[in-house]
Amino acid sequence: MKRGKGSRWIAVAAALCTTLTWSACSTAWITQAEQIVAALIPAVSNVLTLVLTLEGKSISVQDAQSIQSAAAEAGADLQLIESLITQYKQAESAAKPGILNQVSGAIQATQASLDQILTALHVEDAATQAKIAAVVGVVQSELQSLTAVLPATSENPAVAAKIAGRMGHPGAPLGPNAFVGLYNATMTAKTGNADVDRATASLQIHLHGRLARWVTAGWMK
Repeated sequence: MKRGKGSRWIAVAAALCTTLTWSACSTAWITQAEQIVAALIPAVSNVLTLVLTLEGKSISVQDAQSIQSAAAEAGADLQLIESLITQYKQAESAAKPGILNQVSGAIQATQASLDQILTALHVEDAATQAKIAAVVGVVQSELQSLTAVLPATSENPAVAAKIAGRMGHPGAPLGPNAFVGLYNATMTAKTGNADVDRATASLQIHLHGRLARWVTAGWMK
């Protein structure tokens, strides 16, 4: 009898551990997604800042206006994604799949806006053209990372494939720290254009405050 009772307690404990582990795994993506979006919002904003700095110089006024509109749309969509993730955390279970579908839709909308930036980008200086295209490409790559962590995309491969196909970045997803490092390196790489290099020097992004970056010798971005 004692052994049987002990076995039942072991089974109950094992089931409880399994439930807790599954619960933790099922919500682990939220922190990753929040970090990714937190990095993407200033990243897109800095692309816009760079374009506006070069308006009338390397970039025509008309192109700058088109890019400004597209960047504003991308920023608004990222803010929406941030809001939807917050809603997801507070939502009832029945509402969560619908919220995840909205997040996926907002990611696609963000990608469409980034595509518009590249379409509107006509810069006489080849180095500047390549610079902005590369920075936008890094942002697109991080959008793929956001897609990869969403439960909805793992359950719906067709959605993930559609987004990844539009991005044209089939490589391994970047974590937030890796994204910040790559973005900053790409943004601040010298082009030889004094206006561009001066503008990009101050357009780095960070996930953590200056003290945290100093204490960790730059390990925290």
